[in-house]
Amino acid sequence: MFNSLTLSYLCVPLSFLISMISAMFLIPRILAIAIKYSLFDIQNERKIHKGSIPRLGGVSFIPCILFAMTFSIGIFYKYINESQYDGYYPNFLEYSLFVCGLLLIYLGGVKDDFIGIRYRHKFLIQILSAMFVVFSGLYINNFCGFLYIYEVTPWIGISLTIITLVFVVNAMNLIDGMDGLAASISIFALCIYGTLFLLHGIWVYAAFAFGTTGTLIPFFYYNMFGNAKKGHKLFMGDAGSQTLGFILGFLSIRYVYHMPEVMTPIGNALVIAISPILIPMLDVMRVMLVRIKKRRHLFKADRNHIHHKLLDMGLSKSFALVVILSLNATFCIINFILMQHVNCTLIFLADVIIWSVMNVCFSYAIKRKNVNEAVF
Repeated sequence: MFNSLTLSYLCVPLSFLISMISAMFLIPRILAIAIKYSLFDIQNERKIHKGSIPRLGGVSFIPCILFAMTFSIGIFYKYINESQYDGYYPNFLEYSLFVCGLLLIYLGGVKDDFIGIRYRHKFLIQILSAMFVVFSGLYINNFCGFLYIYEVTPWIGISLTIITLVFVVNAMNLIDGMDGLAASISIFALCIYGTLFLLHGIWVYAAFAFGTTGTLIPFFYYNMFGNAKKGHKLFMGDAGSQTLGFILGFLSIRYVYHMPEVMTPIGNALVIAISPILIPMLDVMRVMLVRIKKRRHLFKADRNHIHHKLLDMGLSKSFALVVILSLNATFCIINFILMQHVNCTLIFLADVIIWSVMNVCFSYAIKRKNVNEAVF
């Protein structure tokens, strides 16, 4: 028997290694099946890739993650010293219903990747998945001073939790438009969430975060550096982006959930929870507002996302990726520093203003580039 604390810390890297090895084994086989049956991403004027590339990389995520997590939890309970276990974590009601919602949204994404789903049905699946989370008793029960509000009533908190989960799922789905972008943003956020939960002793969600990271590393290699002509490149598709969005949304809400007897956040919980995924959230809000202003269909895809702007400015895909990741990290660092001295309402207001000014500058740079090209 092991000390429960020691064993829980060992289960985190174990989950990471198992999920990474599983993904290294599974992804090449998914690639082979996709190529054999011509399951390629359909190219159109909005897509920035060339050639026939499978979009089934995300199909590997849930099998690898859940295999690693189930094995790690099994090891934990087999060798735990029960007399030293505090009895709260793993909280299997919360964890089990989260996995139920995750499986539902994953299966909806798989269906969408193979035969397509109408956006109304997508939203229904996303809402049902989110309801599994709130049914477990987990919801946003404290605004942490945002709009100078702290505790909120359950009905407001539950409604806001469902909206937030659906919003983050779609934000990750919409930003998945360039090689390595969704995966790298997710790895960045998951490492932050995993470290935070590990510091608070909530090892199950730390293991889940790092286990998901382990799955993404082999995928990132194939997605970013794979050779399409040799059949070594693939996209994550809706199964992957929606799965990642649901995991990130859940982890952020779990960190915001005010439960002092289990976890006391380091700084402002809302700032810490939102900052790692701030870029996808700000980007989708801006895109939706532009579509409303121009009276376009809210869910009709276009080329107005941050990565499209950077590419239209003349940046390469690799450099555009570095710019977006640098912006994400910069927002995080500044927000984490400011949260010790400034109310989170002012922090998020500053984020929105800076993001808006940046996008105006990007649009101006694109116009100047197009004018110069037209002249010459």
